[in-house]
Amino acid sequence: MTAVPVTASAAVLTVDRVRLRLAEALMLLPRRPYGDRDVHDEIVEQCLLMNETLEDGEPLGDADIRAATEEFRAGHGLRDRASTLAWLAEMSLSGEQFEAFMAGIARRRRFRRRKEAELAPGHLAARRGDFDRVRALWVIGSQPVNGESLRGGGLVACGEAVVTVGERWARDLPAPLRRAAHDTLVGPVTYGDGYLTGIVLERRAGRDDPETLAAAGETAFGEWLADRRRRASIEWHWL
Repeated sequence: MTAVPVTASAAVLTVDRVRLRLAEALMLLPRRPYGDRDVHDEIVEQCLLMNETLEDGEPLGDADIRAATEEFRAGHGLRDRASTLAWLAEMSLSGEQFEAFMAGIARRRRFRRRKEAELAPGHLAARRGDFDRVRALWVIGSQPVNGESLRGGGLVACGEAVVTVGERWARDLPAPLRRAAHDTLVGPVTYGDGYLTGIVLERRAGRDDPETLAAAGETAFGEWLADRRRRASIEWHWL
């Protein structure tokens, strides 16, 4: 999308140098359940990325435009050419306007990809333990569970509970398990409205491989964007 200066009365949101009309704001968002509370945050974040790409005159490749278009169509449920044309007619958009909109998405995707790659090594070096690969088993229930039952198959007697077995980045595990060593029993400890008991089955230290760097870059970018938002001038224009 190309940010066009408009009067405040015609805009729904101003973020730094970008002013957004209501129709433009709605186009930024994929379909989502009614009442989703994240809508305002996502619109603001898109405006922040627009600010970062206002002076981006670097040509876009066909692959950039194609990826942006596929992402947009998937998010809006536009399964084929016919549904896309129907959506364009509904939004009163010309083909040229749609192409400009896709170019804006492609520029923001490119900026994000590059920023993630820039931030990833430093973030991983500072928080390597967050990116250990951990396979664990944990139980969350209304009553405490004896940790030894996780070793001996005694869970059938633990009452109503949710049992999870899986591999995660350490940062994505329940907090009591994130720093636990291999074969360590944790709990029972209070967790949310109940209790958690778990065991770390395997733990592999975070490495500088592409998958781990990508995950670190994604997390670092989220933190960068949150800081960028704190420093931004944001004004909603409610009619």
